[in-house]
Amino acid sequence: MISSYRLGDLILLNLQPHEQEELLKDHPDSFGSKYILEKRKNNNCSNIDIITKIVLEYIDQNMELLPKDISESIVIHLRLGDVVAGNALHEQAKRPLSIDYLKLLLKKNIRKKYVIGKCFFASTSSTNYEECIALSNRYLKNVIDELEAEYFVSNNADIDLCCAVKSKVFVQGKGFFSRLIVEIRKKLNLQSITTATYDFAH
Repeated sequence: MISSYRLGDLILLNLQPHEQEELLKDHPDSFGSKYILEKRKNNNCSNIDIITKIVLEYIDQNMELLPKDISESIVIHLRLGDVVAGNALHEQAKRPLSIDYLKLLLKKNIRKKYVIGKCFFASTSSTNYEECIALSNRYLKNVIDELEAEYFVSNNADIDLCCAVKSKVFVQGKGFFSRLIVEIRKKLNLQSITTATYDFAH
């Protein structure tokens, strides 16, 4: 249930060496591992340049893993899991966006909408897992119903990221994973709807 895969933290905050080694061990074929190895070889390259190159190469070779209409659709990222009901300050600061706020952001937008995100828990997360999962599932269902969206289930954070990068419009959620997507899309001159978010470092 607890994952060492904190891609946004890795690239935007620079994880500690022992955390990077844990990620390499637990997720050897991931974007995160590719990023760590590439950064060690090319330390002068910017973090966003490195991860953007990794993501674009993967998309180019694996477009069949994404919805066929993704480039004309909206992708909304929901940070779920610990932040929904956890008690730590960094969790409370990342409570999910209200559904009314999301509806306001997308008012009159008739494009197809996809939702990405799944329950996430790290070693720094609160341990009331069942409560967080139950409330996450309820929130996710309500967002899908209210926004008439489709839940994109890849069971893979890297593919979710590709889905968000390839979309016509991206709606930022809470946390550094979502902020990373915004930064990659900014690099590619793609449209993002940024939201009022504040992130505590873990």
